[in-house]
Amino acid sequence: MSDRATFLIGRRRYESSFGAVGLDLDLLAGPRAFVPFAEAHAEATGSWYDDDACEAGALVDVDAKVLLVFAWEGVFASTRTRAAACELLRLAWPGWRVRWLYDGQRGLRAYVGAKPCTYRSRATAGPVLEPGDPELAEPDPSVLVVTVGGRCHVLGMIGDQPVDEGPALLERLAGEPSHAGYSGACEGGVHVDPRLRRVGWWHTTRQPWLAEVGERWPGWTVEFWEDRWAEHVRRAPVLEVPEPDRVAALAEVRDAALARWAGARLDVRAAVRAAAPRALVGRGLAPPLAATRAGEAREAIIRAHASAL
Repeated sequence: MSDRATFLIGRRRYESSFGAVGLDLDLLAGPRAFVPFAEAHAEATGSWYDDDACEAGALVDVDAKVLLVFAWEGVFASTRTRAAACELLRLAWPGWRVRWLYDGQRGLRAYVGAKPCTYRSRATAGPVLEPGDPELAEPDPSVLVVTVGGRCHVLGMIGDQPVDEGPALLERLAGEPSHAGYSGACEGGVHVDPRLRRVGWWHTTRQPWLAEVGERWPGWTVEFWEDRWAEHVRRAPVLEVPEPDRVAALAEVRDAALARWAGARLDVRAAVRAAAPRALVGRGLAPPLAATRAGEAREAIIRAHASAL
């Protein structure tokens, strides 16, 4: 299993088969540390990853000072830590315009004028979780919430966003377990009002086929709420997303980023890279980092956190 990531520094494109996990924390180090880190990956010379197979990515336009980013998981994905992570990211990139790409790698392609991906997998949305499922006990469960009228269903965040199923989603959920309500962190949601034939949806990750969702619901009014889960809560009282503890979340994200850029990580990377088959070096594994860059990264993370308080 791969965790594909794409990096663009200006017009130069780099990629990693295992770079998606942790990219959120890599970016919190700011441009002085992140740009050399991205450029140490293998430069891509062939075709792009398929848009629905690329789980994270970033574009750094140094001249225009624009940072585009998306990720499938991590501190940006959970409603519990997303606001804190986004705040620290902007403070770590002072003077830059930072924008989240809700359509994932499609947004990167559009920015550099590359042709959009034409391949689309036919993966289905994640399974419906029963009340009491162990996943729901996690601090950051990888789930999304679908409300249909007054019913509440919780799905695992695997595969497609369920809004992509169109009205067939209603048939699929009709006989599935429902919850009295949901109160916790999540990564997305869909609210369907069958009487008014209206659909609202949001997510904190990426949906490559975002522009096509409306076509899946012919005759319905479809609204995309970006990451504004409050819109979902307002329409569906059975959903309650707790207000994050800002100070605690800022500290948690800071600590995770500092651990990501800890000096011990450098030795592990170098050892794994040295033992790996030549074919995997650079393309598949994260490159080793210079100690000076790691130090700059930690300073940037600490400085951003101090500015947030």
